[in-house]
Amino acid sequence: MKKLLILGTVVTVSAFLASCSNKSQTATEENSTAVVSSSSSQETSSSSSAVSEAKKEETQIIGSNEYGFVKVPKSWVRFHEVEGGNDIQYCDGTDINIVTLNTFKAEQFNISEEKYAKLDVVTVSSSILTSKEQSSDFSKVWGSKSTIGGYEAYVVNAIAKSGKYLVTWVFRSNDGKIRYVSLEGDGETLKTILPMIESSWSNTKAKAE
Repeated sequence: MKKLLILGTVVTVSAFLASCSNKSQTATEENSTAVVSSSSSQETSSSSSAVSEAKKEETQIIGSNEYGFVKVPKSWVRFHEVEGGNDIQYCDGTDINIVTLNTFKAEQFNISEEKYAKLDVVTVSSSILTSKEQSSDFSKVWGSKSTIGGYEAYVVNAIAKSGKYLVTWVFRSNDGKIRYVSLEGDGETLKTILPMIESSWSNTKAKAE
């Protein structure tokens, strides 16, 4: 199984940070315009009732203390990319519907912990958005804002030419870490899983329950 353009995210963001290292704050603000001020979950708000209707025994909590936790259907299983990588990924048994968890670290960007603490999440999100726009795999890419686990997130939305959807949340949690969560799949699956992800994400397992 292969997720769409996620393995190269850190490389892309690192290159973006390097190219922007000498730019002014004004340039950073201009980059933020790539993020449209609208919620990715608005289109699926009518399906939020699906989360409350899902019985606890029908879901499972996945993740780790390092990457955070979310709820997914109990039938979903963990898998590992043949290309490698340290993501935590679960799918429904196909290569279509996939949830990915990760956390960006200072060393991945080749910056100090001090600079990491000041790193603008918009910069990271804008870089991911740009990489999707430049890819021939996608027919439509746009940015939005949403809330995941109670945190404001910058969201990169994309539609692959195959018709598959990809939603990527980038946000900073209260422990100072920049989090990465992505959901890819068909439209019907996203209607149920997207609100489940946004409502359940937590940096501790107990809070995700």
